[in-house]
Amino acid sequence: MTRDYGAGLSVDELIGLTAWHIDHLSLPPGLIFKKVITATRVMRENELDSHILVELWEDGHSVWKDDQDNQSVFVTPNGQVIRK
Repeated sequence: MTRDYGAGLSVDELIGLTAWHIDHLSLPPGLIFKKVITATRVMRENELDSHILVELWEDGHSVWKDDQDNQSVFVTPNGQVIRK
């Protein structure tokens, strides 16, 4: 299900973008977008800018992948980075 959070942008459209790219977007207001911004900033602080967002859970967890080595990185709602 695609949700439109205003300005024609849905959360689904963020899937496949890098942390760097998401951090440079002007996202609409809304709790889900705040969660994305938080996760994106955590990724950038850990020098994981080039990782691609592949999943975003409503509870604030997110899953990112490195396109080069296919390594997954999970970001928890409290900002913990877990590499798998």
